[in-house]
Amino acid sequence: MFPLIPYPHLVSLCDETLTFPATCALPSGHSAACANAADTLSAFAYRTHGVHFATAEAGAVSFFLDPTLEKEAYSLTVTPDGITVTASDGTGLQNGVATLIQLMEPAEGGACFTVPAGRIEDAPGCSWRGIMIDLARDWHEFPVLLEYVDMCRFFKIRTLHLHFTDDQSYTLPSRAFPRLSTPGRSYTEEQIAQLVAYAAKREVLLLPEIDVPGHCTSFAEGYGDIFGTDGIICQNEASMTAMEALFRELCGMFPASPYIHIGGDEAAIEKWTTCPKCLSAFRERGVDVDGLLKEQDGKSTLAQIMYATFIARMAGAVLSCGRTPVVWEGFGEAVNHMIPAETVVMSWENFYQVTPSLQKAGFRLLNCSWSPMYVVTPDVHWSPEEVYNWNVYTWHPVHGGSPYIKTGLVIPPTDQVEGGQLLAWGDKIMSSYPVVSEGVREEQRLIEERVPALSENTWNREKVSDYAEFSARCTRVSALYQRLRGSI
Repeated sequence: MFPLIPYPHLVSLCDETLTFPATCALPSGHSAACANAADTLSAFAYRTHGVHFATAEAGAVSFFLDPTLEKEAYSLTVTPDGITVTASDGTGLQNGVATLIQLMEPAEGGACFTVPAGRIEDAPGCSWRGIMIDLARDWHEFPVLLEYVDMCRFFKIRTLHLHFTDDQSYTLPSRAFPRLSTPGRSYTEEQIAQLVAYAAKREVLLLPEIDVPGHCTSFAEGYGDIFGTDGIICQNEASMTAMEALFRELCGMFPASPYIHIGGDEAAIEKWTTCPKCLSAFRERGVDVDGLLKEQDGKSTLAQIMYATFIARMAGAVLSCGRTPVVWEGFGEAVNHMIPAETVVMSWENFYQVTPSLQKAGFRLLNCSWSPMYVVTPDVHWSPEEVYNWNVYTWHPVHGGSPYIKTGLVIPPTDQVEGGQLLAWGDKIMSSYPVVSEGVREEQRLIEERVPALSENTWNREKVSDYAEFSARCTRVSALYQRLRGSI
């Protein structure tokens, strides 16, 4: 097998290598997608191989768009006449570039390069291939975000999920509620715009997250009178309207993001059942609050109704902007009917609701299994081999309340599970490292070790090799990536 990660679906390369001048063809009238692909090839080839690409009307590498190919698919053809990368869209072209970078070797002092002759035809098995970074618990300097975009492009990871808010800080700018932004720990409008443009050029989707209704201490610090001070977003009408405005603002801030994450995990939702403002608001909405509170387990039922109402309203705000809401597994089966059907659910613990129940309800699902896909630097992480042995149909909960705590869960293959992702949480960085940036770099190193296995398992739904063969491929490809990151 050739040293490629993820491994393509159809590889017809031979041992013969051909040498080409480092030139890209960008003829008059070329598309923005072709220009962006050429830019990525030039930037990455210089950083990984020291190859200096130039663009001209004619060149050794040419890019073509073919609408008959499926989304994200590409073909890479290498003949003595040159190299062609063909795809239906810009993402497919970028996928082809990532493969070409891994295949090439420098020649003649960087003026030329060599690559095996033949053809590759390829397309992803999963539409969702993601990495999540927690930006709220520990400050990540802005250049680190750009490095993660490049990591995604190099390994064909489609989505970079950015957890912007939590109890510790609100790292986004906001014109609607400027006091939300944590001083010294928030990005500027200009930085967010730069990130959006950089990711768009590399065809990496950004998934921004405002995590509510729990994890919201930072909201209380800036606007406790609006959002509440009880560790959960209040559900009076003023609070809900303000939250809807925040999500619409988030959609405007990330105009190229088709998905918007509205949070929804680990909220102390029963606090709503003792909040006079929340109870009054639900009485006004026609909910039989007092009748429910008299019933056995009525408080729990009311809390679930209130929770589903919150999620539905925030999802509605996102949908009104033409985007798709994403939420953590956090609501119970009894309120599935209240959640908009378009909502994508990240199934992570199989505790709040199990995957088969979410599947039966018809939700689009993402596998975010705690084990082995979580990284909590420095203590909690699983080996790259364990990540490689995982697949998108397998969950290994660690929550003691999950029915699968000892057995794990494996479901039959289904396209309803659209993929999965690695998730890096910063709960322990600040207490474990004298300098936060050192912990952030260690977190990045842990992700770098595991992202090749994520890439392999979400590009190919079924294994194409054993771990030993994968590990051999990984050695060379990861070395190339280290050159890429080390020169940004």
